[in-house]
Amino acid sequence: MIFEKFDRHWKVWILIPSAILVFSLVVIASNILATGFFMARDVELQGGKVITAEVSSVDIAELNQKFPQYTVHVTTGATTNVLLQMPFEADENAVISRLKEVVPVIGEPGVKSVGPALGDIFWRQTYTALITAFVFMSLFVFILFRTPVPSSIVILAAATDIMATIAILSLIGMKLSLPVLAALLMIIGYSVDTDILLTSSLLKKRREEIAESLKSAMKTGLLMSLTTLVALAALFLISGSFVLNQIAIVLIIGILIDMPATWMGNAGWLRLWLEKHSGGS
Repeated sequence: MIFEKFDRHWKVWILIPSAILVFSLVVIASNILATGFFMARDVELQGGKVITAEVSSVDIAELNQKFPQYTVHVTTGATTNVLLQMPFEADENAVISRLKEVVPVIGEPGVKSVGPALGDIFWRQTYTALITAFVFMSLFVFILFRTPVPSSIVILAAATDIMATIAILSLIGMKLSLPVLAALLMIIGYSVDTDILLTSSLLKKRREEIAESLKSAMKTGLLMSLTTLVALAALFLISGSFVLNQIAIVLIIGILIDMPATWMGNAGWLRLWLEKHSGGS
C-alpha cells in the first residue's frame, strides 16, 4: 500500500532531494562567505590542544560554565570521557589542574597537541582527499555505465549525500576532523554502492517492468539501510569513544540523507529518463 502511494506520485517526490541539495548548497556557501571554509575545522585541521580525561561522573553544564573559553565534549558508553579543546598557546597543565578540581578524574588525562602549521597541512590534505575521492568516484561511474545521463544522476545523488551531510554537521555544530573526514569518505562509497545497484537494475528492465523492479530494489535497499542504522546507533550509544561517536553520527546522517537521495532522487530522475528512451534499452 505504501509503495503504491509512493509510485503514484513519484514525480513529486523528486523535488524533496532537489530541495535538500539546494538548501545544503546555501548552508555551505554561507560557511564559505563567513569563515572561508565549507565547514568549521577541529583541532587536527587548524592547530590546538585536546585534553582527554576519563571521569566517574560529570555535569556538562558546569563544565561549560567553568571553561567558557574552550570547547567541551562529553562521551558516554563503556566509560565517560571529557574532552577539552583549546588554542595551541593555552597552558594544558593549568587546565588539567582546574579540571581535576571540577570533576572526579580517573587516572591521568591525556594531551594531544597539533601545531598551526601542521594543522594547515592536514587541512590541505583533507580538502585534496575529498575532492580526489569524488573525482575518481565520478570517473568510475562514467566508465561503468558509459552513458552520460544515468552516470550524472548517480553522481548527483552522491553529491546530495555529501553536501547535505556537511550542511547538517555544520548546523549542529560539529567540526571537520580526521574521523569526520573518514566517515565522509565512507558515505561516498556507501551512497555510490546503493545508486549503482539501483541504476544497474533499472537499466536492464523494459518500460513496463520498471515500477516492479524499483519496488523490489527499494524494499531490499531500505532494509539494508535500516539494519545499518541500528548497528550505528548501538555504536554511538555504547562505544564511549569520541572518535567512534563522531564517525557514527556522520554515517547515521549520511544514510538518512541517502534514502531520499537514492529512492526519490536517483530513482525518480532515472525513471523519467528511461520512460523517454524506449524503456531504457
